[in-house]
Amino acid sequence: MAVVVWVFAGGGEAEVRGLIPFLEQNFSNCKFERKTPDRQKPGPKPGKLSSYGRTSQSLIEQIIKELPIALRYEPNKCNLILVFDDLDCRTPELQ
Repeated sequence: MAVVVWVFAGGGEAEVRGLIPFLEQNFSNCKFERKTPDRQKPGPKPGKLSSYGRTSQSLIEQIIKELPIALRYEPNKCNLILVFDDLDCRTPELQ
């Protein structure tokens, strides 16, 4: 039986699009389910915040909102939670 991993990820489209295939290729005993960010749909509504680009505190806030919902609707499904926070370019002196 595969280990179910819920993935809460921040960052841009390139990171999010490549993350799950990378994880599946390197951890074949796991089933990765992306919980955040939501997949962008064509024609976003004006004024609606995109899920992409959330990092640091805004990603934490999104997880605090989304995790209880996932646990309520899919109890006992998740074995592990992975948080991927794309913080590049946040501290220029460390580069």
